[in-house]
Amino acid sequence: MTSIDKEIFLWINNGVGKSPVLDRIMTWLANDYFVIVTMALFILCIWFMGHGREGREGYQRAAICAMTTIGFAGGFVYAVNHLYRHPHPFNAVDVFDPATLEQIRQHVLKIYYFIHDPPFPSNTSAVTFGAVAGLWQVKRKLGYIMLVPAILMPLAKVYAGVYWPSDIVAGALLGIATSFLIRYVVLPVAEPVIRRLLAACRRLCIA
Repeated sequence: MTSIDKEIFLWINNGVGKSPVLDRIMTWLANDYFVIVTMALFILCIWFMGHGREGREGYQRAAICAMTTIGFAGGFVYAVNHLYRHPHPFNAVDVFDPATLEQIRQHVLKIYYFIHDPPFPSNTSAVTFGAVAGLWQVKRKLGYIMLVPAILMPLAKVYAGVYWPSDIVAGALLGIATSFLIRYVVLPVAEPVIRRLLAACRRLCIA
């Protein structure tokens, strides 16, 4: 880890235990399901937004872009995990002295839990920022709305002591890059399939 990465991590993680209210909020934000499920439900709502066929189709294409980006981003994270790994902050015995490491581990238990998945790049960051960028590619206002939880969830995991700041930055960049790949390469190729999918959904009254 770079010294900057270490300093930023400690500055954020040292906040644990200083405010019970902040700790509770961060516990909810770091949760594996709370933010992700909320974002998924938001994308589901987007599918049914809009007035008239053309208006609804614009929102549905935004939802398709976001969902496809999430899937591809997760796959790319899995691939990178097999190419490069470094320890989580709570296992960084070569970075922190024993007392600091023990403190970080206590912070992890207070806010989250010891995860086993490789931290780089952050899967959480890749998925949340990928969803935001996927929506932003088609419906920019929706992307801006989703940006808040997309930032807060990975940040909460740095606060909890399970990710380095560089992990979440790398994950965010990967998710954003994936959204551009989906929007300008994958979706144009898949356009005939998307048109048939939307037509079938309209016939079934679910689009």
